[in-house]
Amino acid sequence: MPGQFQSVQGFNDVLYPDVTKFNRIENTVRELFSLYNFKEIRTPIIEKTGLFVRSIGGSTDIVEKEMYTFKDKGEESLTLRPEGTASAVRAYLEHDIDKKDAVQKWFYIGPMFRHERPQKGRFRQFYQAGIEVFGIDDPVIDAEVIGLAKDVIDALSIKGVVIRLNSIGCPACRPDYIRELKLFLYGVKDQLCDDCQRRIETNPLRVLDCKKHGCIGTTKNAPKITEHLCADCASHFDSVKHGLDLLKIQYTIDTRLVRGLDYYTKTVFEFTVDTNNAQNAVIAGGRYDYLVELLGGGHVPAVGFAMGMERIADLLKLPDERNPDVFIAVLVPRARSKAFELMGMLRQNGIMCDTTYGEKTIKSMMRRAGKLKARVVMIIGEDELEHGYVTLKRMADAHQDKVKESEVLNHILKNSI
Repeated sequence: MPGQFQSVQGFNDVLYPDVTKFNRIENTVRELFSLYNFKEIRTPIIEKTGLFVRSIGGSTDIVEKEMYTFKDKGEESLTLRPEGTASAVRAYLEHDIDKKDAVQKWFYIGPMFRHERPQKGRFRQFYQAGIEVFGIDDPVIDAEVIGLAKDVIDALSIKGVVIRLNSIGCPACRPDYIRELKLFLYGVKDQLCDDCQRRIETNPLRVLDCKKHGCIGTTKNAPKITEHLCADCASHFDSVKHGLDLLKIQYTIDTRLVRGLDYYTKTVFEFTVDTNNAQNAVIAGGRYDYLVELLGGGHVPAVGFAMGMERIADLLKLPDERNPDVFIAVLVPRARSKAFELMGMLRQNGIMCDTTYGEKTIKSMMRRAGKLKARVVMIIGEDELEHGYVTLKRMADAHQDKVKESEVLNHILKNSI
């Protein structure tokens, strides 16, 4: 029966054994991010609301519908961070990193918050790991970032992932494309959902990102942004594709891919997996060359990605569970001290062990050892204490040995585990 209090909707507990998946993901990304010379940063989960409105875009779904925003006691508007890049840029500028060494490679791991409908793989508090590269405009780094994301997927043995790639141009070429796109969208406006009808004026690129089947079908013949790139953006995109070819990374050009954040320019990409006939992004990112400038800094090119840990965890198989090597059954109260002493010695030598506490029957202790799938039961009773030995019972075949206390460790290592 549930207790008096339950967690807030969309804010989930991560319990054992599922938490082992999160640990595996975190350990994997830390190792790979470090291999690529990324350094970890940790930013606050609360930022001033204006940071996200200005960076993500006031007409995005995140800002309009999903942010957890509130006023503190000083009447200042604050927001639980919905994504990690804006906070990283704020930290980059606040600590004058651009004036010390503009080229930075950072990574982060932590919770994000969005007020959206909770569903499988999507929660109101969710966890992301991400990277940010500042100060490099070479398209080779775009390919390298995508290569790092693929390394994570490969290291976690996730199958069936498709890399979708696009370029959404820059301030020089995107306005002309948007004008043409809006003309097309006005021609089919009555066939679009209410949100997309509104987006024609506020953010027409987002119409291409709509997941409703009606809107997808209606816009299938929309003009392609890749046919409207300026010479610089086209050359950049070609170089990114060439870099991926050199890394032997397969990808699919998706001209509908625009991402849901306003700060992206040029390269955008998603790693998607087909689950229940729906394309779910597990890693997504791109280039954001004007965000540092937008938030008050100089012109600093940048690129990065974020990965949803819940979605990736859903695709992972649970690792083999480690069970106790030794379970200690204490038959008499005065054997408790000896059991405690031996348990400490075993753990210091890397042997996982457990026991019961308080007076129990031998039958209940053996039942507990079986439930824990212990490999060996160490029995300590009156006779064992009297003569300075323990009884080791191997659970697989019920074989028993009487072993001197001084020889317990070697015997377990050689014969039982």
